[in-house]
Amino acid sequence: MKVMALTCLNRWCLMETWIKAVLASVIAVFAPIYAVMMAAGFLIICDLITGMMAAKKRGDKISSSVFRRTVSKIAVYQIVIMSAYLVEVYMLGGALPISKIAASIVGITELMSIVENAEVVYGQPIFKKIRSILGSENDKKKK
Repeated sequence: MKVMALTCLNRWCLMETWIKAVLASVIAVFAPIYAVMMAAGFLIICDLITGMMAAKKRGDKISSSVFRRTVSKIAVYQIVIMSAYLVEVYMLGGALPISKIAASIVGITELMSIVENAEVVYGQPIFKKIRSILGSENDKKKK
């Protein structure tokens, strides 16, 4: 009986060691795009926050499905960025920065959504307000 228990313990230790090794390898492979993935995640969270603020301003009901969509959006976007990175590094040899292009598309999409939400919250177009504060030379010529 002791021999069987020892064998099961050894198998568990072996499996645990193998899982740790695989996890460390995955982390090492994706370490170069850690900042890109964090930035995409941050923008998604900002979109969630501004979206909730805009929904409150419109009087919409906020449900748990909003949070589920956000979690799935984070997962899908991260998978897209990681897949693009694998293609970039291991298939194209780094010749084309596909992961940064994919992350830029994600970032621009989320930024546009954040700006739209901010416009609902503040009740005015954000970019027009910024341009009027900074004062464009083209705006002065039109007057």
